[in-house]
Amino acid sequence: MKISTDLFTIFTLTKAELKGRYRNTWAGFLWVALNPIIMFCVHALIFKFVLKIDTERYFIFLLSGLLPWIFISQNLAMTCHSFITNRDILLSFQISPLHILASKVIDNFLNFLAPFFILFAYISYFEDFESKGLWFLPINTVILVIGVFCLSLIFSTLQVYIRDTQYILNFITSIFYFITPIFYPESLVPNSLKFMVDYNPIYILIKPFKIVLWNFDLNLYWIALTNAFLCISILSIISYFIWRNKKNELYLHI
Repeated sequence: MKISTDLFTIFTLTKAELKGRYRNTWAGFLWVALNPIIMFCVHALIFKFVLKIDTERYFIFLLSGLLPWIFISQNLAMTCHSFITNRDILLSFQISPLHILASKVIDNFLNFLAPFFILFAYISYFEDFESKGLWFLPINTVILVIGVFCLSLIFSTLQVYIRDTQYILNFITSIFYFITPIFYPESLVPNSLKFMVDYNPIYILIKPFKIVLWNFDLNLYWIALTNAFLCISILSIISYFIWRNKKNELYLHI
């Protein structure tokens, strides 16, 4: 009974998030879809045709890394203040902060799907891809959403107690943008800096997408999937302990 109530609450909040996002806009959903598409086009222009990165089927390669990266980075930026900006709702109604956070993650995910499939449908017309890898996309997606939710819970909770968290998060995100192989291949990373890739949680979550879409290899995929499971397990443990230790005082600080 409680599970069904929780799901209904999350569904209602997600619906409200979607309506609120598009309220008073003449194009609505189009703006949300256009942003990742424009970012993709700019990256493709600069790194493929200006800097001339020599990577086979570069557009599929870029799509498999850049779109998940946009989802992760935008989600962290938009959820960091979730508990603070929804202070009145949390104090006035019996709604769990986790419900609000989950609704925002789902809202961002739904807005991630449209540009992803639009670009994928367009690019796959021009570039070949390993179609059997598509069967693993749902697994990758579930792992990505769980990982993003855990990261969002960590930073949104810390933001309540440490108001500088948003600035630290922006700084970290900016650094990770360059050290995560999303617009350049992993092979370009020097051996001395490989640790920045191997222990990069964002890249660990993204790598399964790269394998199934760009260069499918079942053995490499199982390794990447195992690493992703370990990553979300660690993130789940960290987020659980942070939430458990801070949730009782949350309403006093928001």
